[in-house]
Amino acid sequence: MLIRNAKLGGKTVDLCVEDGIMTSGCRKDGTVVDAGGRAIVPGFVNPHSHLGYSITLKYGRPNESGTLHEGITRNLEEVIPKLSCDDVRRRLKKITTLLFVNGVTHVRTHEPFMNGLMYKVIKAKEETPLDMQVVAFPTPGVYRNEIEEEFRKASLVADVVGMIPHGERTFMEGVESVKLAFSLARENNKMIDGHVDETDDPNSRFTEEVVKESIRNGIGEKVTVSHMTASHSYDSWYFDKLLSMMVNSKVNVVSNPVVSMHLQGRYDSYPKRRGVARIRQMMRAGVNVALGTDNIVDMIYPLGEGNMLRVAQEAFLVDHFVSSEVESIMNAITWNGAKAMSINGYGIAEGRKADFVVLNAKSAYEAIRNALPPALVVYGKHYAVNDIRFSMDGDDVTGTVEDLTD
Repeated sequence: MLIRNAKLGGKTVDLCVEDGIMTSGCRKDGTVVDAGGRAIVPGFVNPHSHLGYSITLKYGRPNESGTLHEGITRNLEEVIPKLSCDDVRRRLKKITTLLFVNGVTHVRTHEPFMNGLMYKVIKAKEETPLDMQVVAFPTPGVYRNEIEEEFRKASLVADVVGMIPHGERTFMEGVESVKLAFSLARENNKMIDGHVDETDDPNSRFTEEVVKESIRNGIGEKVTVSHMTASHSYDSWYFDKLLSMMVNSKVNVVSNPVVSMHLQGRYDSYPKRRGVARIRQMMRAGVNVALGTDNIVDMIYPLGEGNMLRVAQEAFLVDHFVSSEVESIMNAITWNGAKAMSINGYGIAEGRKADFVVLNAKSAYEAIRNALPPALVVYGKHYAVNDIRFSMDGDDVTGTVEDLTD
């Protein structure tokens, strides 16, 4: 495949892919794509999802309260017990196809091991077109559900060790669950990614425990704090103290602004809290912050399209970014996620596995503004084409829609 007239780092380039590898020149005849001056970036990274029970919105009674609590209850009691190997394989193929055409080439999915769901996802992931990491997710709590033995076994098989300390019965059990996750990660040489402080409660402060253990074990770069929505409600003095510890520890943070906006503030009347992690403040301080989709069409979030540009746009909106910072948010769905997932060989370079998207825009700014699916997605030997055209009164106005500021 030859991609002509693409914009990479401000320069117009031609790129060649042979047998799924980036090469200096095409030696075989193949597909030729004219990028038309559109920008090209590495494949999108979605470091937080729940693919094993995605597209299960109609598998149980509706979540009428819209709360995370009811969504989890519906999942555990009505949805997950129904999920067979064939069902998981069918939905996983469908949801990863959706993600791929939207430019996602790397994804991390948090999977409960109830009814063997995590193991079913691991078995089926090889049939998907993208790179996938699976997290052993002990929802709604290791000690709360008395599943420590199952968690230990799941952590041996999964790519990443999970945790959910705020879901445990008591504060001390939450602290112990953090220590357990670090112990298992150390024993099995695994990364850690936990649901931490996913609540509006300003007294939920397990992030500090994760940071402390990261510093103590010296593995902060392999640790991710997901959600951290309670930080939205923290006292600013406390958060400033916590932030300095986070920078020192080098932990990663993943925020899921679309779904967090849907779930948090449900117990408020008015005004309702936004309930999203302090994305902008952490990024400006030097914390590696990435963005994820979280749930898609399930009991916890009934919508979702897998569009990472839409997620980036939501982050810009909800956390009061300014126009000069728009393009920096592109890093939160590419390089920052790759760092959080410890992806080796990420980026566009000769000799590496082909892993890029051609945006339906000539700049990162316009791509996030219009949030259109990429024109072309390439990952190894897999590729997807989104040939989007707009016309008005018979005239092609695609360029106007894609690039207002060009």
